Amino acid sequence: MRTPGFALALALSCSACVAGPGGSNNAANRTITGAAAGALLGGVVGQAAGGAAMTGAITGAVAGGALGAAINPNQVSRPDTRGYCYYVDEYGRPVYDAQGQLVYDYSRRC
Repeated sequence: MRTPGFALALALSCSACVAGPGGSNNAANRTITGAAAGALLGGVVGQAAGGAAMTGAITGAVAGGALGAAINPNQVSRPDTRGYCYYVDEYGRPVYDAQGQLVYDYSRRC
């Protein structure tokens, strides 16, 4: 029971990193937060499955860090009145191209 408690303390201490420069949209902050959450989940699942909690925590930290670095929340889209997706920035404002037109993603519908 000591290892999940240690992993929980580590995850809570790393969660403050999200408030750093760039907020949660910063790749380094997303990586650290993903690694902390992955370590906590991996430790709990590893111990519940009958294996070593530390091995599960290490595996979870690597997987969570990789996912945190790969996911980019800046690429968000919203539907227009026709159902097509146009891009918005991290503040929810529409993204325009050089000609002043909305940037659409016609490959999918919102």
